[in-house]
Amino acid sequence: MEIRALLDRMTHEDNRREAGDFVAEHGITSFDEIANVIATSDDGQVIRSACRAFTMLNAGDAVYLEATRHPHATVRRMAASMFRGEQALRHARELLPVLADEDYHVRQEALWAFGTMGPEVLPLLQETRRTAKGAVRRGALAGIVEVAGPDAMSADDRKMIERYIRFKIEEEMYGSEQMHLCGGWFAIRTEDQNAVLGVCGLEDPTPVTKILGGAAWNNDHHAWAKDEEHVRCARVYVTGSWDGWTLVFGEPFAHAERPVTEICAVLSKVFGEAHYYGMSCGDGWTAWCIAEDGDIVRYYDAFNAEEQIGELDVEDGRGLPHDWSDENDDLDDIWATEIAEELSVDPTYFEGDVEGHGVLALTQCGRTYGSPKGFLEI
Repeated sequence: MEIRALLDRMTHEDNRREAGDFVAEHGITSFDEIANVIATSDDGQVIRSACRAFTMLNAGDAVYLEATRHPHATVRRMAASMFRGEQALRHARELLPVLADEDYHVRQEALWAFGTMGPEVLPLLQETRRTAKGAVRRGALAGIVEVAGPDAMSADDRKMIERYIRFKIEEEMYGSEQMHLCGGWFAIRTEDQNAVLGVCGLEDPTPVTKILGGAAWNNDHHAWAKDEEHVRCARVYVTGSWDGWTLVFGEPFAHAERPVTEICAVLSKVFGEAHYYGMSCGDGWTAWCIAEDGDIVRYYDAFNAEEQIGELDVEDGRGLPHDWSDENDDLDDIWATEIAEELSVDPTYFEGDVEGHGVLALTQCGRTYGSPKGFLEI
């Protein structure tokens, strides 16, 4: 397909200029040559510019479907990224093999495409799960969970996943796993997981690996959801006992309407001590709340520092992240993970003696509206 024809039909002037400058600089006259640049260049900036031109030129569904079978993974990934919503649904059957691509990032792009198709694609995925073989069959299961969540799995698939999870729990018992921390979690001084579930009103606990529990928390916290969708408030990851502490990741109480100070105070009345910690992967937010026997000993939120309460010995000689005053220039800031490491446990790495195993448990919203959708790593 000739580049000139594609440029002529572009309506966004800035995009047309950017794509035009790129193809002119590299002497590109046909669309296929852009894919060749992506596949052969050793220059990262050139590859990024080629990927942008590859998508901005909007060469048509047939061209991008063909490109999902290109030998180079980056070309396949960019091609899969062109299919979303109703447009993706029209080509769902042709996109099924991409769910089984050998490259993780291509598979992920295909999963995102299927996730935008809506429940209309479920019959195709369920048929493929019943009739296909090998990687395509496994890809169909991932697609089902991405589109509609674990509640859409068949009974046989659910049993198979449960058996696999039990095996992985045994395998990881003495390992350490890094956890991506972005959001808030509670640390409760108790080894009684069932008591934590009861006090927090959580039901239907399902055993999970550390990786799966963390993936669910991150999926739900980062999910793009409409106001009426219950995603962040549907399920919670509760760990096993870890050096005398049980950790709760997520929002155990409806829609996070209660302040963390109130929640920590209530939990500490029951268990003697309860903490809240918060970290962000995208900005400078961090927070911690320490409660003992119903009283708040310390509360700090980097984005709400004017309402802080108390202070901790562990903070001595360190700066608070919100404080940019001159007298703190020489101090290293302290973060929630460091507070947690000193006062409870730091979940950045799951290591040490963890008794039992974690569970995903449903809140009232989860029991009413179902588990959040999204394929999760086990």
